[in-house]
Amino acid sequence: MSASNCAKAWLIIRERGLPKREVILSPDRQWTIGRQLDCRILLKDIYVLRLHAVINAFLFKGQPLYFISDYHSRNGTFLNGLPIEHITLLHHEDVIGVGTTLIVFYYPDMFKEISLDEHPELSKRSTGSLPWVGSGFDSHRV
Repeated sequence: MSASNCAKAWLIIRERGLPKREVILSPDRQWTIGRQLDCRILLKDIYVLRLHAVINAFLFKGQPLYFISDYHSRNGTFLNGLPIEHITLLHHEDVIGVGTTLIVFYYPDMFKEISLDEHPELSKRSTGSLPWVGSGFDSHRV
């Protein structure tokens, strides 16, 4: 599967006092989240640090998977209400919390190209804050 025809993933950002917005995630980028002007996902939330969190895409069996990590923020980054302590695999409809902002990750075709029977280390459930350490992981960033 080439990068141009990869399954679509996106974020819906709900920042207090602002209209919700959508960000399309392409499989060949890194998305920094914060108040710093050069962040790809720029937030106005005063409880978000200048560089708060990072989302990276990696290819696994030809399909991009998206991982989030906290960038040593003072207030922490939360996934489905739990603090992120390690790089963590995002799943369809996961809710990311940074400051008072909520970001929902959408990737309905996440496991369309990957057989869960062949790769039981992947699951359709969120990993919470546990690190993802599956075998056969291709760490080459797209």
